Amino acid sequence: MVGWKEYLENIENMVDETLGKAVLELDRDIKMGAPVRTGRYRAGWITSKLEKLSYQISNNVEYAVYLIFGTRKMGIKHDVRGIVTYWKNHTLLSYLSKLLK
Repeated sequence: MVGWKEYLENIENMVDETLGKAVLELDRDIKMGAPVRTGRYRAGWITSKLEKLSYQISNNVEYAVYLIFGTRKMGIKHDVRGIVTYWKNHTLLSYLSKLLK
């Protein structure tokens, strides 16, 4: 018989695996929506696992902040915030509902 601790660890591992798949899908959606001239901005997106149930998607290209937030003279070119909001409301919930079935 499996104890409660092992049972909860198994659930945590399943959720972490499912979250990892969802984060990779989010990474793909962010990259596909990126404006492309040279491809540096699109290639600059990095996904990393910080710890269990914790992931980070970042871009260290020097002009990324201007594409994401815009400037006084240039509007937003890549609305990452909109992609993440959509992902939270739809994709993550669909992954979690599949996990619970």
